This record gives sequence, structure tokens and C-alpha cells, in this order.
Amino acid sequence: MRQGPNEHTDTERFDGADGESGSVYEVIFHEMEDAVFLIDVEEADDGYAFRFRRNNASHQQRTGFFEDEFRGQTPRELLGDEQGAAVAANYRRCVEQQATIEYEETLEFPGGTSYWRTKLTPITENGRVTGIIGVARDITEQKEQEEKLRRADRRFETVLNTMSAVVFLKNTDGEYLLMNRAGRELFDFDDENIVGQTDDDLFPPDVAEAARSDDQRVLEDGEAIEIEETVPTNAGDTARLTRKSPVYDDDGEITAICGVSTDITEQKRREQELQRLKERFELAVEGANLGVWEWDLESDEVAWTESMERLFGVAPGTFEGTYEAFTEYVHSDDLSRLETEIQRTVSTGEPLRTEYRIQTEGGERLWVEGRAELVADADGSRRMIGVLTDITDRKEYRNALEAAQEELRQVIDLVPDLIFAKSRDGEYLLANEATAEAYGLTPGEVEGKLEADIIPSVDDSEEFRTDDVEVIESGEPRTIPEEELTTAGGERRILETTKIPYQIPDSGEDAVLGYARDVTELKEYEQRLETQRDNLEVINQVVRHDIRNELQLVSGYAEILREHVPEDDAEYVRQILKAARDALDITTTAREVTEAMLRSEADRNPVGIRHVLETQIDDVQSIHERTIVSVEGTIPNVEVLADDMLESVFRNVLNNAVVHNDKELREVTVSATRHDEVVRIRVADNGPGIPDERKETVFGKEQKGLDSPGTGIGLYLVDTLINQYGGDVWIEDNDPDGATFVVELPLAE
Repeated sequence: MRQGPNEHTDTERFDGADGESGSVYEVIFHEMEDAVFLIDVEEADDGYAFRFRRNNASHQQRTGFFEDEFRGQTPRELLGDEQGAAVAANYRRCVEQQATIEYEETLEFPGGTSYWRTKLTPITENGRVTGIIGVARDITEQKEQEEKLRRADRRFETVLNTMSAVVFLKNTDGEYLLMNRAGRELFDFDDENIVGQTDDDLFPPDVAEAARSDDQRVLEDGEAIEIEETVPTNAGDTARLTRKSPVYDDDGEITAICGVSTDITEQKRREQELQRLKERFELAVEGANLGVWEWDLESDEVAWTESMERLFGVAPGTFEGTYEAFTEYVHSDDLSRLETEIQRTVSTGEPLRTEYRIQTEGGERLWVEGRAELVADADGSRRMIGVLTDITDRKEYRNALEAAQEELRQVIDLVPDLIFAKSRDGEYLLANEATAEAYGLTPGEVEGKLEADIIPSVDDSEEFRTDDVEVIESGEPRTIPEEELTTAGGERRILETTKIPYQIPDSGEDAVLGYARDVTELKEYEQRLETQRDNLEVINQVVRHDIRNELQLVSGYAEILREHVPEDDAEYVRQILKAARDALDITTTAREVTEAMLRSEADRNPVGIRHVLETQIDDVQSIHERTIVSVEGTIPNVEVLADDMLESVFRNVLNNAVVHNDKELREVTVSATRHDEVVRIRVADNGPGIPDERKETVFGKEQKGLDSPGTGIGLYLVDTLINQYGGDVWIEDNDPDGATFVVELPLAE
């Protein structure tokens, strides 16, 4: 029988046609770098049976299965039930398709987990697959590299979006390909709108023109440039230092421009301030009183330079050149300390550096910094040479800074919230009065201590410690809406805490800064509100079921009674029916008001206004006698953003126009018009009208209509629902008589 292209005998398939070629095939089989394995395929009752026949050296090395233990094993016997079933499914797919298949798989071997890209080729005899040649390449390293790249991409994206600098990427046509979060927030751009935009789309013409010019320089010169520019933002103009660099592809062609822009507004302000300070410093140096002196320890003579004389206000040549004469200018409170430090320098030879006060000949008191060193001459004599610098301004600034820090500390201590800073180890670096008070300590007793050593509850400390470490390691602020703290008095308080990572200025070590607000009373208040809400639900159930059932019972019996009373007494029955219907209307409105109050927020959906309005007009017309409700023009077939309670709005407005109408024939005219993105519905009546001073108040709680015994909650419901729908309602005078209720609702997009 003629064999097909993939049909071979058993010997040919595995051992070669003869000894020589078999040897060649055997060498190739064993020396292949890829893992090669052979599978026998047999037909079975439930489909196919697979048994491993051979595997090459590479397969043995990568799997740990040597040929003796490999041969004759089924996938389940060799790999276990779950993994064996998975590989057998691929073998079955190869047999059923009678074609080469390729796939990736994850396999657990004695040597560990491997990722393989496997290729299966069927071997057929007489149209039936009798074997499979498998070739697998270990792609574990490739997968690991891909995962590293994915992690690197995620880290890059995280770094990019946490940078305070603005980073952007534009193609050579000036279209934005990317802008990080700092840029989008600075310019208030939507994430999805920035890609594809140009500077002409985003900035004023002058700014866009300058940006295009800078981009052109980068494209033409192929070099990075730095520009100082002023860019308008929603918060005002900001000074930016922007660096634009070309991005090259593998062929050396510029494909994009990368920009990094940092805010130098404060830097520019400081540069200007530094320039002003520099100018002042130069002026100060010109007039500075710097003193230079020399003291001969052997003769006790002191020599002053002219600059020293100017500093002390001494006329040239009048200073008595002795150490004792010099000490007469030193403030009495500092003299003893200064002499002690000078004697230490004389004894040890260590340089002198100290601060003290002097009084000039003119009576002016100055703070000076004294620096001096001991010098030994060749003959063994010693001299001390020193310089005095006027530091009065610096000293006053330092004192002012210390006073400001003390004031800041007082402010922090006055804040009722807990303010604190802790190191990575949990040591308190800062604790205000509120924090210390919770521990029954003073700030001084808390600062420098580990939280675990002073906190009243160990359990609290462990939870706080977990949050601190998470914030420090993530580098991201975190708000804990509710956490409990046991105070020194044993009271459990609920705190809303925000923790922010920061570095200790002196050491650069990681730490956490936090502030916590006591929300115990707020949470108790929220619980009371929830209880009131539950009570309101109960009342709503009573109104909806018990009261309405009783009223409907009254209406039913009254209807039966009407057929059995004399005509003279029929009016009483009609009054009973009217009162029952009015009470049912009130319960309906009360129920709807309750439902509106119980909703935290309206779930608005598109609602066709024509059907709702026409239905309510028909209902009002059928219920109320001697009432004409007409529609002026055509109600537009538009949709508004509302819900199923929209019908309550129109029912109550229409009922109000009828019930509060004192005319024998009550006329109501309804019209609706579209205006830009809203639809405006007008309900006009011929009643008594509403005075101007009442037009703003009739929608309030417990307001009543003019000369009406009604509760007025219907109009309160109207106002509540309209506000939830994002609309508006108001009252105008009708011409010539009556009032017009105007309802305005936003159109659905």
C-alpha cells in the first residue's frame, strides 16, 4: 500500500530505515537541544489511550524522567491525575485533528515548574494516528523575562504617575501620545481626551505657537533643549522649566519628542529673593564691621586691626592693647563663659568658636561670633589669632525662628485632633497634646518612646503598627475611616485617621505623619439617623397598608350605603366618599414623600415626558367634576432624567391647581416647550393666585395652600423630587387670574 506523507512503519518511525541511517537519527534524536518525546496512540473504549515510548536527553534533563521510568507510562501515571488529564487533552486534540498543533503549557516536574511551548505532530498509518512526536522548548526564562518586563512597565507607570513633574510624549506631528497624572491634573485634562490632541487644541495661541517652535528646534537639531516658559493653568499662570528631548528608533530616526516640565514658580521667586538678598549682602559686606585681633600670650598684649576698631566703635589708635582692656567690652553675663572657653583653647590647643555679646563705645550691644586658633612660633612663644563677625541679625533671626517654632508647637498642641509622627520602628517623633492626653501622658513623655511601650491597648498598637508599615513601604497616603483607640481611662474612641509617608529631615529615614479626628459622636449620630430612618420605614408601612386598607373599607361601605339612603341624605354619603378619597390621596402623597426621603439619591433614567404628563391630565380630568384641563400646543416627545416618581410631580401640581381653585368652573391649561438642554412644563389655573411673598415658601414643609385645609405635603414632595432630578420649580402669575407652576427638567442625553 502506498504510504501518505506522514505514514511510516513502526520501525521507520522510531528506529530508522537501516542501521546506518538509524544511527544518524538516533544521534539527532538524542543531541537535539529541544526536548523530544514519542507517544504511542491506541484506540480505547472511551476514545484514545496514550503511552510514552521514548524521550531524548534534553527531555530527560528538563523533566527528571529517565527513559526506563518514562517508557510505557500513561500521562496520568507519569504526571498525576490533574496534570495528566490536561496533557492528554492536547494529545487527543492532535489525534482528532490529524494535524500538527502548537500551544504553551505549564508543567510540574520533579525538578520544579517549567513553562513549555510544545509542538505535537501526528504519525499516521493507513489513515489512523498511531503515534505522536512531541517537540517542546523550555520558555521558562522567556516567561520570567516577560513577567519582569510587565513588572517594569507597571513600576514605570507608577513612577510616572507619582512624579510631581509633568511628563509628556508627542509624535512628530505634535499630537500628544501620553501625559502623566501630574500634567493632566495641572491642566485639568481628562484621561481619555489628551491622546491625539495638539497644543493648538489645549493652549492659547501664543503658548501653542511657542511650543511648536520649540518642537521644531528639537526635530531639526536632534538635540535636547531646555526652556523657561510661563504656562496658563486653571489655578493661574505657572513658571515651568521644560526639557524636550528627541526620541530615536533603532534606525536613528526621530519618532517622538519627550518632555519633562517642572514647576519653578517658587524657584523663580526664591531666585529673585536671593538676588535681592545678595544685593543686600553685598551692601552689608561693604559696611560690615569685621574685627581681626591678635593676642600675645607671653606679653598679654592685644593688637586690633582698624576693622576691629570700627566694630567696637573705638577711635583709631585709642584702644589700650591689653587682654584686660578687651574684656571690658564683653557683656558681663557672657564674660565668665568666654574666659573659660579661651582658657580651654590655651590649654588644649583646640580651635575656639563661640558666640557672645559686646558693647561698643557708643553703647550699642551686638552679638558677635568669635573664632580663634592658637599659633606657636619657632621660639616657642604662643599667640592667639581671631576674627569677630557681627551676627546680631543672624541671632535675632534665630531667636525669631525659635519663637515661631514654639508658636507652631503651641498651635499643634491646641488642635483637638491627634497629630503625631512616628519612625519606622514605631518611635514617636512628635505628639501633640491631644495624642498625649489619649495616653494619659504629656507630649514630652510620649516623644522619644515606642508606641508599644506607652499605648494603653496592645491590640491597638499592633493594628496601628500594621498601618504605619504599609504606608511607609507603599509610599502612598492612606485614610482609615474608622479605627478604635482605647484611652488611658479605658474609653473606646472611634478615630478617622490619615497617615502620610515622609522622610525625617536630618537623617532621611522613612517615617509616617498622621492626624486623627475623633468621630465617636459623629458615628453615634449616624446610628441615631439610621434608627430614625428605620422608624420612618415603619410609619411608611403603616400608612401604605393599615391606614389605606381602613380608608378603602370606608369607601367601599359608603358606596354600598349610597344605594340605600334617601336622596335627601345622599349628600352626606357623597361627603364621606369625598373625605375618604381625599384621605387616600393624602396617604398616597405621604407615602411618596416618605419614599423620596428614604432615598439617599435619585437613580435617574430617561423617562418619556409626553406619556407621563398626558396620563396624569386624564386622571385629574376624570376625578374632578366641573374641571376643564386643556393642553396648549403639542407636548414634545422628549425624555428627561427622572424615575417612576415623576408622575407624582405632575399629579400633585395638577391637583393643586384644581383643589385650590375657587372658581365655579375650574380651568387648567398645560403647556410644554423645549429650551436648549431642558424642557419646561407650565401648569396655569384661573384660581385666586399666590401673593409674591408666598411664592418662595409654598414648597416648604408644612406649608398650606391659600384658604385650604390640606397639608401641603404634595408641593413639598414636588420640590423634593425636582431637586433630586436636578431640575427647578417656581411660581409665576397667570394672566389675568390665577397662578402658573413652572417645572423645568434636564433632558436625557
